Amino acid sequence: MPRSHPRSRSRSQSPPRHRYRRSHDSRDDRRRRDDRSNRDSDRERWYRRDEEEDERPHRHDDYDDDRYSERRQRRDGRDRGHTGERRIEARDSKDRSRGPSSPAAPDERLARRAAASIAESGALEAPKDREEANFNTTGLLAAASNTTNGVVLKYSEPSEARKPPGSQRWRLFVFKDKDIIDTIDLNSSSCWLIGRDRAVVDLPVDHPSCSKQHAVIQFRFVTKTSEFGDRESGVRPYLLDLESANGTGVAGKRIPESRYVELKDGDLITFGLSTREYVLMLEKD
Repeated sequence: MPRSHPRSRSRSQSPPRHRYRRSHDSRDDRRRRDDRSNRDSDRERWYRRDEEEDERPHRHDDYDDDRYSERRQRRDGRDRGHTGERRIEARDSKDRSRGPSSPAAPDERLARRAAASIAESGALEAPKDREEANFNTTGLLAAASNTTNGVVLKYSEPSEARKPPGSQRWRLFVFKDKDIIDTIDLNSSSCWLIGRDRAVVDLPVDHPSCSKQHAVIQFRFVTKTSEFGDRESGVRPYLLDLESANGTGVAGKRIPESRYVELKDGDLITFGLSTREYVLMLEKD
């Protein structure tokens, strides 16, 4: 039987697969080459247009500066892949490379204009030094808690303040021209404030040389050690001068200010320049 010619095959028979693949592959390759050439030609056309605009003579003003900046950003965006971060980097680098003679950006001009107007109006002040924190005690809380009849007391009782025991009776005799004019029983209170301010004091003295809050007689529980090493505890009277103007005297001598001085039986006390004398006496049962 004679062999048929290859061209005499039936139309229903499909062509070989390798030919179909090669034809499609070549078509895709041609399409890629065309797209690449189109992109290259577009990029060249963009560069050529920007260069022509840069070389074109024109008056350099704010509007042209903005247009130039936009062109630079557009060009940098195309070169770096059109990413926002790279556009910002390109703009920052352009601003850094700007010389002192170049016109300032609109934001900088506005900031300078605002600063100039504020300086002219006198509203711009030098920054003030911040005051450092002060953690020292102010005494305001103690003054608020140690107030009587609206008057702040100069003295507050210590923790060792005690009333005299019943077995000891302390009395204060007031003398004027060698005559007893008053007798005060000190066992009723642990503290006796002496001065001219009758609103707060316990023992008033009206002489003008005395201060409003002159001195204090305070009974304190103390422990002492004798010369033989024996420890003795008990409640004893003490005198404290509250920084008075004319001082406080014991047995004719002025005592130091703001310091406790122990009183003994028979001590003579004076306040300021007053001629009155106060004698402390102890009566034991």
